[in-house]
Amino acid sequence: MYTVENNLLPIMICANNNQIKAYVNPTRIVILNMLIKEKRTITCIARELNVHPANLTHHFKLLEKAELIKLVEKRDTGKNLEKYYRAVASYYTVRPNSITGLNKNEVALSILSNDLMSAINNTQKNDSKDITALLANTKLLPNDIKKLKSELKNVISKYMKLNNKRGIAYNINLSTYPSEINITANKNIIIK
Repeated sequence: MYTVENNLLPIMICANNNQIKAYVNPTRIVILNMLIKEKRTITCIARELNVHPANLTHHFKLLEKAELIKLVEKRDTGKNLEKYYRAVASYYTVRPNSITGLNKNEVALSILSNDLMSAINNTQKNDSKDITALLANTKLLPNDIKKLKSELKNVISKYMKLNNKRGIAYNINLSTYPSEINITANKNIIIK
């Protein structure tokens, strides 16, 4: 048996391109959250996520290469070698710097884009889960945007507290970003 100490850093700042790209993926964020709690194998996490282990292997490789997780134990079961991974930190935050060539706005929109693309790829035509999409554009003053940001944070906090174990897992994306054109539409887009 091969074992490494499981001490987690309290926080890890993802600042380089490899770390940021590895972190800003919904599946990898779920994997990291699971590995923060305890060491696990790819097979164990695949079973919990109800996917084939082969679907997660590339995620683990990216996370390990970016040094967001590490191999902490190997167990020889006689049939195969089980590899246990663990997160390197209890909490991760993204802070792009001048070296990455990315700014915080690009990272934020990249996270939203990755999350939405993942949802699109995993949505099935006959899926009975409720999806709501609201899209609007408007013109706001700097004080208006500050107030809106505060209200959006409050909405997220309110629903994060509910977190019912018997509920269906949902991602909530609330965002503001500059419009491509400097006019506003007369109608909102609402898809329920």
